[in-house]
Amino acid sequence: MKKRLRKKVTQEWEWFAVKVIYECKISGNPSPEKINYEIDDLNTFEETILLIKAPSEEQAYLIGEKEALKNETDYLNQFGETVEWKFIEILDCFELFDKKLQTGTELYSRFIRVPKDLSKDDLIFQYYPEVVKENN
Repeated sequence: MKKRLRKKVTQEWEWFAVKVIYECKISGNPSPEKINYEIDDLNTFEETILLIKAPSEEQAYLIGEKEALKNETDYLNQFGETVEWKFIEILDCFELFDKKLQTGTELYSRFIRVPKDLSKDDLIFQYYPEVVKENN
C-alpha cells in the first residue's frame, strides 16, 4: 500500500478587532406597579469590538459574525418587558499589528474625515454624543 504524502499548509493566524453593532428591542407592556421611568423615543444600539484570531481578514469576518450571533440574547427587564439584543452587522475589521497582546496594544483604530471648519467639540458631539456632558 502506497503512503500518501500530505503537504502541511501552515498559515499563521493573526489577531483582528471586529467591530459589530447590535440593536436593542424592547417589547411588551411594562408592569404599572414596577415602572418608574419616562418612556422616550430613543432606540438603543450597542457597538462592540470583538477580539478574533483568524488566518485572514475574510475568515475574521466569518468568525466575528458567528461570535456576534452567539452573543444575541433576550431577557425580562425589571419592568416585565422583553429585551432582545440582536446582531445587525459587522461594521469593520482591523488587523492588529502588535503580535503580542499586552498593556497598550492598539485594538482598533479608524480615521474620521470631517470638514476643516468642524471644531473638536463639534466632532465629539457629532460622533460621540454619549460622552458630552450637558451644561446646567
